[in-house]
Amino acid sequence: MSRAIELTYHPLAVGGYLAQVTLNAPQKRNALCEHMVSALDGVLNELAQDEEAVAVLLDGRGDKSFCAGADARELQTVALSGAENGSQIDDFFASSYRLLYRLHHFPKPVTCWASGVVMNLGLGLLAAASHRIATPSSALAMPEITIGFYPDAGATWFMQQMPGRSGLFCALTGVKLNAGDALYSGLADYFLPDARKQPLIQQLTRLEWQFDAAQDAEMLTAALTDFEVESDTRLPQSHLKIRSDLIESLCEDCSPAAVEKAFAGLHGDDPWLNAAGRRFAAGSASTACLVLEQYQRGAGLALADALKLEMVVSANRARDLEFIEGVRARLFDKDNRPQWAFSQLREVPQSLVFDLFTPPWKVHPLADLGV
Repeated sequence: MSRAIELTYHPLAVGGYLAQVTLNAPQKRNALCEHMVSALDGVLNELAQDEEAVAVLLDGRGDKSFCAGADARELQTVALSGAENGSQIDDFFASSYRLLYRLHHFPKPVTCWASGVVMNLGLGLLAAASHRIATPSSALAMPEITIGFYPDAGATWFMQQMPGRSGLFCALTGVKLNAGDALYSGLADYFLPDARKQPLIQQLTRLEWQFDAAQDAEMLTAALTDFEVESDTRLPQSHLKIRSDLIESLCEDCSPAAVEKAFAGLHGDDPWLNAAGRRFAAGSASTACLVLEQYQRGAGLALADALKLEMVVSANRARDLEFIEGVRARLFDKDNRPQWAFSQLREVPQSLVFDLFTPPWKVHPLADLGV
């Protein structure tokens, strides 16, 4: 097993064990490369079949990040190499989306401890878990507009599950969310202090596990609820909740021209909204148009169909010069001055956006997903 994915066995009082699966790449905020995705998928498949494994706890190494997403630097490097028509890029996204789909349908309870930074593929992993825990250090975001990509990893599906149009607002602005936002948006279920992870694990090992997925999930829900009450930690106020009416009005009209006009007014005495406005203004205009199209196409899609849609867009966008330039400016040169192809949303040709949703292959890599 890869050292980048660590597996710890916690023996249970009733026999069997709780499997702690840890993303172990703290030097890059536990961002997932192709190798790590493959290793994580392999570990989870083994645990799904192991009768001694009653449940999974998924977390990240270090105190700064659960998972900062996919390794965008690696993707950009592969895109620039022109390796065999980008098949390596396609393989990465196909493997990532299959992993997420399997995690959503994992046959045992999966608790995700989402402390620190949670972005992109990290958000996808969090959304896929059956029991999701946020902490005071949790910092969630969909910041892809700042690197010329777009929110994927199931975001097409889970944005629709968020209250009102808050998911669209987050995707367009890349604004930072706290634990209060995580619970309000439905991306997390429980709030616990960062220091309570080990005591939680100890308590979970003493539960009366039945080795029945439905019964164990119900018992785990009750145990986490009790543990949350006992921890008695004050949940921070949700930025999204207290501004919900404003967010609805800003995103009422999803046309690029209307959104650009509405978001131009995000300045004033509200620091959180100011930050959202700055990120939107400095981000990729073509990403904003892509997100608006993604949001409208995603309405009513089942998870498998949403991931299939993302497979198409990701394969196309990862090869796009806009993404390559965004990663250069933000992650490689770090001059934070990307030279976007378009300065305003109204300049982005609709045909360019539609092309991103056009499959580049004759056979879809995820054609069998959900079948």
